[in-house]
Amino acid sequence: MKSRKILTALFTAASVATLLGAAPVTVNAASSNSGSATTSTKKSPKLIIQNIPKLSKWGYIVNVNSRAQPIYVGQSNYAKMVNNPHFKGNRTVSPKKIKNVRFKVEKVMHFKGVSGSPEYFVTSKDHKYNCWTPNAGLQYYAINSKPLQRVLKPLGRIEARDSKRLDRKTTAKGAISGRKRIAKNEHDYALAVKAAKKLKGNQRKFVLGSLKQMKQDDSVRNVMLQEKDNILLWSVN
Repeated sequence: MKSRKILTALFTAASVATLLGAAPVTVNAASSNSGSATTSTKKSPKLIIQNIPKLSKWGYIVNVNSRAQPIYVGQSNYAKMVNNPHFKGNRTVSPKKIKNVRFKVEKVMHFKGVSGSPEYFVTSKDHKYNCWTPNAGLQYYAINSKPLQRVLKPLGRIEARDSKRLDRKTTAKGAISGRKRIAKNEHDYALAVKAAKKLKGNQRKFVLGSLKQMKQDDSVRNVMLQEKDNILLWSVN
């Protein structure tokens, strides 16, 4: 899963760079109240940038581990980058050097009529560090804690089960499909919820909220829908 995430991030970054250089776009930022985008251009728009209150509400809880896109250093970059993925700053920093800096997800970018993973604009609390990256380059800051691993492990089994179902190289005997697969997913989901209830404070609130969203998005039946906006599922591997 980790290697697949890295490849996805690199492929997405290359695709985005190609598209950004290919089409003129005019984009107006969405209202923070509505969460929807308003776009005006003489030609059919290709690039869509939206506010994403469903993710922003969780605050500064993600770390950036992307090797695909640079993290730009400097508070002045924030205003220039937030609605302009074309912008390139002068100073960058490796994610390894700021691995303890937490980021907030503020914007999502996708292309109209073009398939592929969206990119997210993230910023640190003081706006010193800013980056556009696919979700494969982001993870919940407490991903390696033992209590959270008890939540992620059953979710990982769901992901692995659903990956085998979609993998054409997997034999019919190797993949679990239909009601049996969904039943196993439901069982593992219940284990994740049970473990989440033992968490404390804001972490408990975040994880239970994410699991509830997973249920609402029907990701229990197919966790491969993790391209939807669910930070917890981005951390499943």
